[in-house]
Amino acid sequence: MKKFNTILGILSLTLCMNLFAATRYVSDELFIYLHSGPSLDYRIIGTLKVGEPVTTLQYDSKTKFMQVKTEDNKTGWVKNAQLQESLPAKTLLPEIKQQLATAQTKLANIAQENEQILQEQMQSITEKEKLLAIIEDLKAQNLELDLLQDTKDERIKMEWMMYGGSVLFFGLLIGLILPFLPRRKKNKNNW
Repeated sequence: MKKFNTILGILSLTLCMNLFAATRYVSDELFIYLHSGPSLDYRIIGTLKVGEPVTTLQYDSKTKFMQVKTEDNKTGWVKNAQLQESLPAKTLLPEIKQQLATAQTKLANIAQENEQILQEQMQSITEKEKLLAIIEDLKAQNLELDLLQDTKDERIKMEWMMYGGSVLFFGLLIGLILPFLPRRKKNKNNW
């Protein structure tokens, strides 16, 4: 029985330690008390919620309390340390969330535009590479045609030279053979 009580005690201590070790957060549903005079000794006449605007009227430097007036014209005293000049985070949070959502939307749009521009540039690069390949092919064909044109010009010159040489040869041949051919005699018939 003693062992059972010891084990039960250890288990309960372990469970209690787990409960105390759990992480907790302070709720932001806070309020401060509005007192009837400039200290905690005065009676509480109301509460002020976080972010509620108040108008300061008078400051007591001895107790460090500030006299304030609420929007519904209730006047009372609160600790000066509990007041701040800027809006509290709870009030600003919805506006900041909206700004974050707007910024995220803009960022998503910019990312989409960048992706589209990148794809267009990649397509443009691909088209440029294809055009460069076509240009290189055309340059090679042009060089080949230039070579063909040069050889054609040379061939035409050679043909004309051959034609000229042939005409000269046959002209000389006829010129040499003609004098040796018999001539017909003229008929002297004067009739």
